[in-house]
Amino acid sequence: MIRKLPVGMQTFSEIREEGYVYIDKTRQIHDLINEGKIYFLSRPRRFGKSLLLNTIEEVFKGKKELFKGLFIYDKWKWEEKYPVIHVDFSEISHETPETLKESLIEFIQGKSEEFDVALNKHFISPMFAELIKKLNEKTGQKVVILIDEYDLPIIDNLFNNEVLKDNEKVLRSFYRVLKSNDEYVRFVFITGISKFAHVSVFSTLNNTDDITLISEYNSICGYTQEELEDNFKDHIKKLSIKLKLTPEEAMERIKHYYNGYTWNGEEKVYNPYSTLLCLKHAKFSKNWFNTGTPNLLADYPMREFDLKSVSEPLRVSEGKFENSTVENISDEVLLFQTGYLTVKRIEEIEDMVFYDLKVPNFEVESALFENLVDLHSKIPIDEIIEYRKKFMGYVLSGDCDGIRETLSDYLSPIPNTLRGRDERYYHALIFRSLLNTGLKVQSEVHTYNGNIDMIIKEKDHVIIIEFKQSNDESIESMIKKASAQIKEKEYTRPYKNKNLIELILVFKGKEIGCKIRGCKKVWSFFDF
Repeated sequence: MIRKLPVGMQTFSEIREEGYVYIDKTRQIHDLINEGKIYFLSRPRRFGKSLLLNTIEEVFKGKKELFKGLFIYDKWKWEEKYPVIHVDFSEISHETPETLKESLIEFIQGKSEEFDVALNKHFISPMFAELIKKLNEKTGQKVVILIDEYDLPIIDNLFNNEVLKDNEKVLRSFYRVLKSNDEYVRFVFITGISKFAHVSVFSTLNNTDDITLISEYNSICGYTQEELEDNFKDHIKKLSIKLKLTPEEAMERIKHYYNGYTWNGEEKVYNPYSTLLCLKHAKFSKNWFNTGTPNLLADYPMREFDLKSVSEPLRVSEGKFENSTVENISDEVLLFQTGYLTVKRIEEIEDMVFYDLKVPNFEVESALFENLVDLHSKIPIDEIIEYRKKFMGYVLSGDCDGIRETLSDYLSPIPNTLRGRDERYYHALIFRSLLNTGLKVQSEVHTYNGNIDMIIKEKDHVIIIEFKQSNDESIESMIKKASAQIKEKEYTRPYKNKNLIELILVFKGKEIGCKIRGCKKVWSFFDF
């Protein structure tokens, strides 16, 4: 019998008791608990942070029976049970500083009733401090404090400066208690999607160990390749049968859509929410993009993020990560924290650390592309499909003039401010439009002698496409260079038994050059 998939589930006990699939993260939890005291972890929405906190809570509560068969089962002193205060800011009202205060006071009062301790104080800081001390006195154990979505009162009011500043003051008084009552605290774990330096928890609790970019905890949320293959074999097989694929083909498609997240630039993990939904419904869709976007970013990336950046890595210094504030956070850092970008590579240059950021996978890339094109060009998806049909027809018939007209119609609505200044922009734009319409198209195809920009496989044809961007040279000269490159690098060699077409597209400002093998004429200008 195939085990149930825990789609959207955050309660560890329910997952274990009801027989859902659970990916064992208790080795990393064990290391955290034994090697430190106060931690912070940033991960995108719907990435398993809440389940992680709930699992830690059950460890400290001594629920040994839930962990049978997991790494931590025979390595923890289960007889030592700790009082746990678990704060979930998605359940704390924070529309105004007044509601935030009232909601926090109600939360503290509720915890005092749960643990049956009387509180005499009436304000947030003294009440919270009194709760911690009295729990320690009553149980004889230090207190564990888990804080989920700590940043919601900040990011939900990021564009309302008055509420934002007052909410920060309320939170600062709340978090200050953790530091001043350190002697009564056993363990603190704080999660959120963002980290703003000098704000609330990080200005008050300045001894927090931020493990967001620490390699050992890269996969503490999400699924590694090994975890996916070991725990979801039956589900992958079921998916492959339904979609009429081999298990290997199904696995490759899952990887293409949902893998690619990394915080150390090496080990990649799958988005758990989208992966589980894909396996459950046997459907590849953009579930995380559509449901995992914080309110403040619902339109932000599509408004500010340009098409060029979808395909080009962005370099960010470590200082930008560490010193971002509410007032000066960069687009790249905000998009990284919210899951639209991930670490491609980490490089150290003269004692400075740099992070190259890129879009993690096809789910995010295609969704960003579709939203950007829809927002800025207003081209309906059915028209994009029509462009694809025309484009392919003209390519197969060797009609450069038709290709010119089709590209002109497609590119002209996109404003100049969104256009890139090198070949990768046009490469990404055309690749996305073709891929979104179901063509078998591959980008950056590696050969033994180089990289082919793009390949399209259509029936019994293989179309090799080379893109060039010219600033100073003539279009004719760039076309000759591209032709020589195809010949020198032997791009056609692996496809000798196919009907081969070579297409060269050269962009120079608002001019375009087009050449198809067997079509000698080059149209050097059109205005889009």
